[in-house]
Amino acid sequence: MTDQTAALHLFGAGVVYHSEPFAEATEIAGQVELSVWLALDVPDTDHAANLYEIFPDGSSVLLAFDQLRARYRESFSRERLAVPGAIERYDFARFGWFARRIGKGSRLRLVVQSLNSSQAEKNYGSGKPVAEESGADARVAHIALYHDADHPSLLELPVVH
Repeated sequence: MTDQTAALHLFGAGVVYHSEPFAEATEIAGQVELSVWLALDVPDTDHAANLYEIFPDGSSVLLAFDQLRARYRESFSRERLAVPGAIERYDFARFGWFARRIGKGSRLRLVVQSLNSSQAEKNYGSGKPVAEESGADARVAHIALYHDADHPSLLELPVVH
């Protein structure tokens, strides 16, 4: 929960965002939600989103995380492969519930990355049923994350007032 290795060593497989330091201690309680607009050049990929508190001394603690397979971006009961080149919305809505008082001077770090881990089922990106894919099906995915007026990627925080 305090190891920063994954967040600091993405090797081109993700993006990192930092908030401004909090001007005062702020309570967050509930479930965060993240909507991002992505364009892929393959029909399927796996994505992870991790939210951390970064303390003024630079150390961190993981607050919540979520994972999403592209083919399930609209429904977990119905698959729809991504259209290569199309900019589509991906909603991360299964972050774990947490409550934390973010300290004055702390920042939030959001890491959005392509998931390629020995701890998860391997998705080779071919669009075939993942359980039937092999290394022969492997495709390198190129992923672009958008946030502009037409594609407003957004992290929603349940701030307690």
